[in-house]
Amino acid sequence: MSGLSLRFAARSEIGRVRRNNEDAGFAAVDLLVVADGMGGHEAGELASAATVAAVVAAATQSGADEVLGQLADAVITSGEYIADVVAANRDLAGMGTTMTAIALREDRIAMAHVGDSRAYVYRDSELQQMTKDHTFVQGLVDAGEITLEEAAVHPRRNLMMRAIDGIHAVEVDLSVRETREGDRYLLCSDGLCGVIDSTTIAECLAATDLTQAVTLLIDAAMTAGAPDNITVVVADVVSDSIEIDPVLIGSAADTANQSRLPAIDFPEEGETTLSFSDRELFVVTKAWAGPVLTTLAVIGISIAAAIWWLANQWFVGVYEQGKVVAIFQGVPAGGLSRLVEVSALSVDQLPEFERDQVFKTFEAASREDAQATIVRLQNSAEICRQNPESPGCPVINP
Repeated sequence: MSGLSLRFAARSEIGRVRRNNEDAGFAAVDLLVVADGMGGHEAGELASAATVAAVVAAATQSGADEVLGQLADAVITSGEYIADVVAANRDLAGMGTTMTAIALREDRIAMAHVGDSRAYVYRDSELQQMTKDHTFVQGLVDAGEITLEEAAVHPRRNLMMRAIDGIHAVEVDLSVRETREGDRYLLCSDGLCGVIDSTTIAECLAATDLTQAVTLLIDAAMTAGAPDNITVVVADVVSDSIEIDPVLIGSAADTANQSRLPAIDFPEEGETTLSFSDRELFVVTKAWAGPVLTTLAVIGISIAAAIWWLANQWFVGVYEQGKVVAIFQGVPAGGLSRLVEVSALSVDQLPEFERDQVFKTFEAASREDAQATIVRLQNSAEICRQNPESPGCPVINP
């Protein structure tokens, strides 16, 4: 590269309405990716996670023109991943995902786009949308049948005309354009651009600090109701040849999703290291840093161990919003858990003893063990449905 790099900040949020996060993202000094999954039974989050992994694996250190072909190939590969997952589990049929990616190569960026996730560039205090949505309403806008304002509230605004689904051949929008120091790029799912307008986006991107810009964008979407998952990657083009650890966000960073896609190699985070000259300068000029780094390392290891332990804890409890039985990852105490899977089983259908137990939570050794617990609870509910006079069964109003 000619000394240009991407300094980035990235974040993915579930929003205020969705039960799980089907968005995925990746950010590195030379590659940005956002994917927005779709489909029931948690299939969307698998599609987006697989697609991000495919793009990262495909985008090698080649020139801008060459990487376009690699990104197009990644779309084919991710479609094959999705097809394999559906073939193994027909309940996941209908899964698919959008994908928008930017690869920095010297003083140019290569971009690939499918669906309605978007890429913007903020240059000289002006915002430009770089992608065109592959949606039904965008086609109406292009044909002059409706305005952009009408498209924003159209009842079929979420109808996708192009997506990576493992079934249909998909046409990818590919382009190369020049970039320069000071350009700021935004990649986002429609959970952001579908709920806040371009003026608000530009105001948030005007923030000096990258992390502040991301926070402002997420907060704006949350204030607008956040009906969908929100994923935001913001990156500045800088002249320094910087080294920042790459990050995965959203469904691609979820170890549960990764374990459900064993054939896919997910990118490693934190592989980037200082060059020898940087490391030498750091050690020589910061001799006091040794004890500090040792302490930080111990703290970091402790935190990593705690995160690993929590990721391997599972329990079945009650999803309060719907009063249904659900699977959680983590531990019920202290809010150290996250909702993973929501069943269709209402707690009101359970016999009294098991209803009380599920409110207290059932521990599980794994996600599969938790799913087996739900099956057992469903069987108990079915017995009550067939024999409502059985002791402990709920009273069914005629």
